[in-house]
This record gives sequence, structure tokens and C-alpha cells, in this order.
Amino acid sequence: RALSYAIPYQDIIEVGGQGYGTQAHGPVPRGIFPFSEEVPQYTQDLDKAAALLRDAGHGDGLELTLSYASENPSEARFVPLIKDAFAQIGVELEVRAELFNQQWETAKADPATAQDIFVVYYWPTYSDAGSDNLYSLFHSSDEPYFNLSYWKNDAYDTLVDDAGKLTGTDRDAAQAKYEEAMKLLVDQAPGFFLYDVQSVIVSPAGLDVPAYNENYPFTTFFAPITPAA
Repeated sequence: RALSYAIPYQDIIEVGGQGYGTQAHGPVPRGIFPFSEEVPQYTQDLDKAAALLRDAGHGDGLELTLSYASENPSEARFVPLIKDAFAQIGVELEVRAELFNQQWETAKADPATAQDIFVVYYWPTYSDAGSDNLYSLFHSSDEPYFNLSYWKNDAYDTLVDDAGKLTGTDRDAAQAKYEEAMKLLVDQAPGFFLYDVQSVIVSPAGLDVPAYNENYPFTTFFAPITPAA
């Protein structure tokens, strides 16, 4: 939570997304089920971040590593903003630019040697981002690879499992359970939820553009962190 309060969300949108983005409400992108504006957001508050860090026993500072995909220019632009913000609360961040497959393999290996923060550009494979983003990224599995943040929460797992059984029969009930699960994610803060990407589509005047699949034009950045962070 301390690190979540340190993140300069709006600056990241301006620099990383070049202004084309909106701050994320959890890991589900805007326009895709079960996105909800009821899911809380963090705002940058360096004083609160520093206080929470002291409360967590890291008043003398903290050293963390962050990896990002070297082939992604947006990540290369905004990651230095995170490093600078963390420095203001006494967190020294080692930044590693790696190919995505390299950082993925590191994250899936031994938690003791994995990066502390793994920047991921992730979009849902399915039209139900609850069964993809919420399940794939944060639902626990066998040790030691619970998920990319090595976070395990039985209440979250149950909410996501129950919601997945309801999406075809009671969408409103599924939405409610997914929202509860996302609020738990924000409260527990196993990751930072940065921004939903907005694609720019230019068309000639008078041209009738049909509806397009939002799963790919609108996607979301997030950065899972280990419990030690």
C-alpha cells in the first residue's frame, strides 16, 4: 500500500501513454466485463507512502528490483517516473530492461530470486476479464508459483471462483462478486494498477465506423509486487 501511494499515476499516463489513457480501476480494462468505477483507486500521496513504509518497518529505506519489457516503448518512458517517486520515500529501485519472455521466466521461477516488481502490459483473452485477468493474474495455484506476485488470499479465490460460475446465468451477481474481489485487490495491494490504454482511431469524415472489439484497443498496465515489497 505504501508503494501504491507513491506512484505518480497521472504523470505515468501523460508520459507512458502520451496522454491516451485513464487511471485503472483494478486489473480489468475499461469497457470490458466486469470493469467497474466502484473499484477504488490510489492517488499519489508521498507523505502517506512514507508513513506506511515506516509502519511496515522500512523507515531506514528499502531496496527493490523492477523489470520491464525492453521492447515496449511505453514502459521505457514511464518506469523512470516510478524510480524517481520511490526515491522520494527512501526506496532504491534497481531497474532492469529485459525481453518479456526473460522477465516472465524469472517471475515464474524461484520467488527468492525473482524481481520484486514486474511491469506487465496485459489484456484479456476472453470477453470476460474476470475469468482471465482476475483469475490468471491473482488467483492462487500450487506453490511456489501462486501467481506473478506470489500472493495467496483464500477469500479472493472464493469470490473469483463463485463469480465465474455465475457469469452465464446471473451476470449481475457475478459482477458484484468480481467487484468485491477487485476491492480486496486494491486493499491488499499485491500490485499497482496503472492505466488503461486508449487507442486512437482516425477515420474520414462521413465514414460509418462499425463497433470494434474493446478487448484489444483498451488494455491495462499493472505491476504485481511480492509480499516482501
